[in-house]
Amino acid sequence: MKVVLNEEMRKIDKTTIEKYGIPGIILMENAGLGVVEEIIKDFKRDSNFTIICGRGNNGGDGFVIARHLYNKGYNVKVFIIGDSRDISKDALINFKIIQNLNINITNILDEKDLLKLKEGILSSTVVIDALFGTGLSSEVKGIASEVIKYINKYSKYIFSVDIPSGICGDNGQVCGVAVKADKTITFGLKKCGNILYPGAEYCGELILKDIGIPREVVDLMNLKFNIITEEIVKDSIPIRKKDSHKGSYGKANVIAGSFGMTGAAILTCKSALRSGLGLLRLYIAESLNFIIKTNVPEAITVPLGEIRKGVIGINNIREILEGTKDADVLTIGPGCGNTSELSEILKRIIGEVDKPIVIDADGLNVLSKNVEWLSKKKSEIVITPHLGEMSRLTGLSIEEIKRNPIEVAKNFAQKWNVITVLKSARTIIASPKGEVFINVNGNPGMATAGCGDVLTGIITGFIAQGIEPLKAAIISVYIHGLTGDRVAEKKGEYGLIAGDIIEKLPYTIKDVIGR
Repeated sequence: MKVVLNEEMRKIDKTTIEKYGIPGIILMENAGLGVVEEIIKDFKRDSNFTIICGRGNNGGDGFVIARHLYNKGYNVKVFIIGDSRDISKDALINFKIIQNLNINITNILDEKDLLKLKEGILSSTVVIDALFGTGLSSEVKGIASEVIKYINKYSKYIFSVDIPSGICGDNGQVCGVAVKADKTITFGLKKCGNILYPGAEYCGELILKDIGIPREVVDLMNLKFNIITEEIVKDSIPIRKKDSHKGSYGKANVIAGSFGMTGAAILTCKSALRSGLGLLRLYIAESLNFIIKTNVPEAITVPLGEIRKGVIGINNIREILEGTKDADVLTIGPGCGNTSELSEILKRIIGEVDKPIVIDADGLNVLSKNVEWLSKKKSEIVITPHLGEMSRLTGLSIEEIKRNPIEVAKNFAQKWNVITVLKSARTIIASPKGEVFINVNGNPGMATAGCGDVLTGIITGFIAQGIEPLKAAIISVYIHGLTGDRVAEKKGEYGLIAGDIIEKLPYTIKDVIGR
């Protein structure tokens, strides 16, 4: 499913109007009808509506909504922010119609008019927010800011048109103040601001409505941003053949764990195996071998000499590199410790290994001090940073990354030619070609130790099975989030732990692929 930035949506609207001859006022009519269609599902004829409109196209949608609700017998009041003489072209046509119908219209020009708005909101069953839509490009100030505060404070139920007023359509950030909707009706395509946090939370329930934009227009735009859907995932997982063996489902080499951090290695290995991997070889410090074998008997361990307890020595690099010759993927980092030994091992792996590489956790911490190593890579690399790790990799603050997560992930992926999996409430996968995939499942219960290691293991398992790294990352992030949601349904978000996701993982995969 495609998702768009504000400018992309404007181009889609413009092409629809200019190339295909569909007037903007028809799109506005369809948008308004789409909102009314949702309203009448939930609210009876004795409901009262206050519709708060701006002077642009979002306000025009509000005028259409007012007309259709009025014609259906609902009690409707309209408030317009600013002078009615400044209403834009298509919106003006619909404004004149509701004027002719003698619908109650009030202009909000200064603070004294806010008392009228308060009365209107308090007497209404529903408030419809049609102030700004995706056209907002700066912080909400002045009387508009006060109006939004009144909407949030006094409304019983709020519908927002296209996107809650005050939310940036590109990144979901709050522009000073924003409407907190119960339900948002968006049109044509979902906007990035509808699905990224905090915008997603301000949208409430999000409904997508078709307003008559031709499919060809969307195809022409060559849109790069996508929401991950079950259909994408299902179509990407290969069917298993009856005549097969463990070698048919890939071989993965993993470098993980250190003294006190064997749990990361165990979780990574278990989730890789539960994802369908045929054979896993774990390189581990020799003093930790017993712990691993006891907890993951299915893994082949390669105990290596230690330079100090629990830390693989750099004199083992040649053995590690030789072992990659018959592997399908190499994963490095979970629980390894941020050591000089790991730094040297990672440098050699990036520069010499010609198989797909997954780098996570301590591998990323080491990489953050030497990002230029990526320019010498010999194969595809997947990195899986959380916000803190991405901050170290880019030099940006966590707040800067949260304000523009898509842009940060996309820029890093393109600059360093790596698949970037930026983990957060909305995990973002960016490819070196500028493609972006946004995951919308998962829950706060997954913000717990070890869940990142589980995701790394799943990615490793799917790459080993022959799925190209970008698709493997997309599949894994979706399956990981969906499994977390299923666990939360049974155990709640507070009690969810990483091991629960591993146990539920095979059932999620089975249900998604339908076999």
